[in-house]
Amino acid sequence: MAEKKGNEMVRLCVVLFLITLISATLLGFINSVTAPQIKLNKEKTRGEAMAMLIPDSEFELVEEEVVSDTGAPTLRNVYKAVKDGETVGYCMEAFPSGFGGELTVVVGVLADGTIAGAQVTSMAETPGLGAKSQSDWINQYAGMAADGSLAVTKDGGSVVPITGATITSRAVTLGINTAASYAASLE
Repeated sequence: MAEKKGNEMVRLCVVLFLITLISATLLGFINSVTAPQIKLNKEKTRGEAMAMLIPDSEFELVEEEVVSDTGAPTLRNVYKAVKDGETVGYCMEAFPSGFGGELTVVVGVLADGTIAGAQVTSMAETPGLGAKSQSDWINQYAGMAADGSLAVTKDGGSVVPITGATITSRAVTLGINTAASYAASLE
């Protein structure tokens, strides 16, 4: 009886191992097939956001990744916006941490020292609350000073936070401040 129970246990372990192996192999294959398309979709979304923030410009890659040792969000894909041979600003992706995880915020900073605007292109915030960061709420940043000192009203600043989503509002503001500070260092 004990031997039969032991054989049954080994059989179950082998079956479980095979199911796990097949599942992992399939997931790996699906990932390898879909990864290039996901990358293209992200590039297209970033390009559309940049074209909206600083229209009628050509974008030249300046830096692929900027990692801060001060705890500021990572910046990726820093582009110089050029119009008629002159640098008119910069666009880049910032990756601050919000309530639901990391956000991707494309930020435009104009050469005159103002924020051109921002777009949240990826996030996992609470639907109906933090997800509002992808609404017209974000338009309030356009025209604000790109001096890295923006803050939500609860922190003494002028940025009106999303009701019920102050953490997300602070995260977006931090991403914009980080991008603005970096853009200023490029001038």
